[in-house]
Amino acid sequence: MKVQLNRKQFDDALSVVAGAAEARASLPILSHLYIEAQSDTVRLVGSDLEQWVECRIPALVGEVGATTLPARLLTELVGSLGGEDIHIESGERYQAILTSGDSRYQLMGLPAEEYPPIPDIESPSELALPVRQFMEMVESVEFAVPKVAIFQAVTGIRMEFEGDTLRLAATDTHRLAVRTVRIDSGADEPTAATVPLKAIQLVQKIPTGETITLQLGQHRAAFLGENAAVYTQLIEGHYPNYKRVIPQEFTRQWTLMTQDFRNALRRVHLIAKNNTNMGQKTYASKVYLRTEGDRLVITAQGYAGEAEEAVKLVREGDDLEIAFNARYLLDVLDVVKSEGVVMELTEAQRPAVVKPADRTDYLCVIMPMAK
Repeated sequence: MKVQLNRKQFDDALSVVAGAAEARASLPILSHLYIEAQSDTVRLVGSDLEQWVECRIPALVGEVGATTLPARLLTELVGSLGGEDIHIESGERYQAILTSGDSRYQLMGLPAEEYPPIPDIESPSELALPVRQFMEMVESVEFAVPKVAIFQAVTGIRMEFEGDTLRLAATDTHRLAVRTVRIDSGADEPTAATVPLKAIQLVQKIPTGETITLQLGQHRAAFLGENAAVYTQLIEGHYPNYKRVIPQEFTRQWTLMTQDFRNALRRVHLIAKNNTNMGQKTYASKVYLRTEGDRLVITAQGYAGEAEEAVKLVREGDDLEIAFNARYLLDVLDVVKSEGVVMELTEAQRPAVVKPADRTDYLCVIMPMAK
């Protein structure tokens, strides 16, 4: 293999595919990147055997071929070089010579044939949609994916499409976020899959152009961009029936200005982060919300002191005091793009629904904390 690459393009591509490689892999080949010179491009692949990231960049190819090189070392080296171009030439015993300007490095690789190939997607349902729309959908639900696995089935984003509807959902059992868009999916049969959060985070990093294509198969999925793609194993297991926990009625409704509510809540959260109960049991981020006429009063207590804020609201129904994890509320308010936000409630021990005031395509269900 003998190629000449633009260093900046190579560096950008490495930063994308290296995210899938394992630094402390049980199989040494998984700590490497696959590099293949084709007619006028170089194809890069990183993998941990659950996700594969592929990226293609233009190149002057003097000799086709393939090699593998250590992901972390190669990424750090290319990022620190100063030349405009990089030349790579593979040699005997899986060695590769990298030159750029006055710099010359000899790196040891592993046999290219040992690298795990990208698997096929079996009979996939396919959907293409604007990248910005898809990324906005992901952003609006990904915060609800549990950071610590409760059970395997919920450790990703649920994707469902049928007819003209694409729906994304995520839950950690304390909250549920659901985003729906109307778009021609082209799917003959309803399709649903749970995509690992790591795969979604890799998709957010790849260059995609203006459109992204989703392929959902029975055991794997693919996200195809213009010159890059992410392939992933799907999460097996039964995803909970999240629609069942969405309240269908409410007795109280609060309408607030999103920015005013978010800013006041963020200030109170500075105290709430140290919430305690008699110095024994910690209730991190616990805040109380109560209505007083046309005001929503937000309070918290903690080691650092006490906090109280009030914001204007339009209220329907009786007064109510209810406690929430402030972080859960802030996560929702940070992704609501509307000027106003609506909270639908029943009682202090029942879940609340948060949604934009001017849209019906998004909601978040949040469980309250014990008072």
